Amino acid sequence: MDVIRFVREKLGVYGVCAVVFFLLSLYSGLLGTLLGTAAWVFFGSLAIVCLCMAFRNVYRYGLWLIGIYVFGGIGGYLLTYHDLTRFAGGIICEIIGVFVIISLTGSIVRLRKETRSKSSLGLWFLAVLIFFVFTNLSLSDMSYWLMNESKLYLYVFSEIVIIFSGVYILWVLETKIHVSMICPICNGELRVEKRKCPSCNKIETFFWCRKSEHHIIKCPYCNRLIVYGRKCVHCKKMVKKIKCRSCNNEYTLNKWLKE
Repeated sequence: MDVIRFVREKLGVYGVCAVVFFLLSLYSGLLGTLLGTAAWVFFGSLAIVCLCMAFRNVYRYGLWLIGIYVFGGIGGYLLTYHDLTRFAGGIICEIIGVFVIISLTGSIVRLRKETRSKSSLGLWFLAVLIFFVFTNLSLSDMSYWLMNESKLYLYVFSEIVIIFSGVYILWVLETKIHVSMICPICNGELRVEKRKCPSCNKIETFFWCRKSEHHIIKCPYCNRLIVYGRKCVHCKKMVKKIKCRSCNNEYTLNKWLKE
């Protein structure tokens, strides 16, 4: 339960739903029936909608991930065939995939400068490389399956890694880069404020905007920065109390003790 709560608090409700629907879509696609295909499309569509809701500010970067998946996957697929024409096509697709990665990285570096984020891109870039490698393995195993030389175990594992790495890539952009230290009301710089839970003294991070003089918290539903005491402009939920991740007690902000 602690793991589930931790994941939900990090990704928000929509982020968790996106992961679940992607996994259901993957399972449905493996059924190999007409109903399974319909379910694959249905759950996949729901996953994309939830992903856009969870990462509303950065979901457009998912287009780069789609490009990496398409070109990396097709490249891995073609390279499994011992045919000069297909091999050349696979190499070209791999080169295009690498170019998309470079383009995405350049865009994120510029975004990081614009938002004055100090978060490191090391783990994020590693996740992008993992995403690229496993798109190759996924479609490569699919091609072997079509030749009756695979049971799709590698394909399933690769797709799961792709789902989680892709969500992680967007999560970092949303929570660490795009909204880093920027007030959602006035775009002013935020000051980090540490407070202790009145029950267990667990320390949580809050924000204070010097310019608008608002307390800023993360919405527990969509994980975006919102003004405390107001309805979330993204998911329309009202957050009146803040739950402690350690003891699960809920308190209004003024009852959290300043460190």
